[in-house]
Parts: sequence; structure tokens; C-alpha cells
Amino acid sequence: MTWLGTALAFIGLVLLTGNGISNISLSYGQTLTLICAFVIALEIILIGYFAGKVNLRRVTVIQLAVASCLSFVSMPIVGERNIPDFSWQLSILVLSLGLASALIQFVMNWAQRMVDPTRAAIIYSGEPVWAGVFGRIAGERLPLLALFGGCLVVLGVLVSELKFKLLEKKKES
Repeated sequence: MTWLGTALAFIGLVLLTGNGISNISLSYGQTLTLICAFVIALEIILIGYFAGKVNLRRVTVIQLAVASCLSFVSMPIVGERNIPDFSWQLSILVLSLGLASALIQFVMNWAQRMVDPTRAAIIYSGEPVWAGVFGRIAGERLPLLALFGGCLVVLGVLVSELKFKLLEKKKES
């Protein structure tokens, strides 16, 4: 059922983009997004493998430190040449975002002790659905095909978690 859920979530994400299946192409931005998806998939697999074997606080600190260092190193490459002047408002904002990121990453690392990487990836695929919900609340309108895609993502999550009693009985025999 996991593979069926994965397929439904993938098709749903394609439809959720609003381009439809016939307009799939790999522009520069989509190529970067695809590369990032592979990196995130690798992160999910590695967290799933190591989460039960390591100190979660240390791993979270290392993840955030590496992400911070890579972000600062990449600033000149992507055209960010100026660091803003000091202000208390900016400092509070950065601290708040840092604490929120640490909490989110720690909870993800903790939760993946109990969920295998495939199911975690399917659950994470629901993120664009929530973005669509909050976008709608903010006044954006999604096309009908994108709404159908969001429903497929949710269905993919549900299907991947289903355990049919008939299939379980066959495995026990």
C-alpha cells in the first residue's frame, strides 16, 4: 500500500502545481527544485537510519549548524552581498526563526524514530496541500485540477497508512 500511496501523492503534487500532466517540463527553477527534492529525500533516509542510534539534540544542532554555514557560504554565489545593519527587531526575528527551526528539526528527528522513511516522505508531501489551504484563506484561488491534486496527496497519505486485514491475514499464514 505504501507504493500506491506514493504514486497517488506524486500525481497529486504534479496536479497541485497547476500546470497539469501535459505541461511538465524542466526549467531552471524546476531543475533546482528537483535537486532539492533529492537532497531532502536523502535527509529523510539518513534521519530514518540514524534517528534511533544517536543523540537527537546533537544531531539537530549539527544539522542547523551545517545549514547555517552553507547558507552563509552560498550568499555571494546567489547574489546576496550585503548583510543588513544591526537592529533589535531583526535580531529578535532571527532568534525566533532559529528557535522555531530548531524545534521543528528536533521534532522531525524524534518522530522519525517511529516512522519509516517512505511513510515520512509521504506525510511530508502534504506540506503543499497546507500551503494551498492557507493560500486560500489569504484569498488566493487554486484551479480545480490543483484542488484535485491536493485531494490525491491526502488520499496518498491515507492509503499508505492503510493496513487491510485481508492482506495481514495472508502474511500471517
